[in-house]
Amino acid sequence: MAKVIRNILTSSISGTIGNLNFYNRKGTPVIRQARTTRKLKFTAEQIALQTKFEIASGFAQEAVADPDLKFYYQSLATGAQNARNMALKDAMTTPQITDVDFQDYNGRPGEKITIRTRNFFRVWQVSVKIFNKDGTLIEEGYATEDWIPAVWIYQATKELDTRSARVEISAANIPGNKTTVVKEIRV
Repeated sequence: MAKVIRNILTSSISGTIGNLNFYNRKGTPVIRQARTTRKLKFTAEQIALQTKFEIASGFAQEAVADPDLKFYYQSLATGAQNARNMALKDAMTTPQITDVDFQDYNGRPGEKITIRTRNFFRVWQVSVKIFNKDGTLIEEGYATEDWIPAVWIYQATKELDTRSARVEISAANIPGNKTTVVKEIRV
């Protein structure tokens, strides 16, 4: 790529002539070899990423149309970024469940399960399902966000009548990306 400095002929042109492409990059005229069109075969992973980007782009467009979401994402933007960029970034990321703590849970109503999550922006919702060892759903509900950021607390409502159980925890962000973790507990 060649940079053109103080040339009257090329300073104001843009486009392609032959196999040369003229354009301005941040006010500086640049000449490069023109790109050729190729028919590419995409891998399944690339197609999945393209689909994810398409869905994320649709979410970003809807988010900037909603005044509340636009305000939220604009408040996170820095520098040359805007609300749409932030919404797109949020839609491209998936929340993570980093830790599930059963220290305060012994299978009794009112006891708590502590869940730690992580996301670039924020985790919107955490749901919990508790199954007994036979796979029967004992209870389900939503965890509440603790005063500590990224910490969620689920308070049990029913007695766990078995000595072994399975907990399924799902965390979702604002665009709806969801991560699910299954943990075995012994009470």
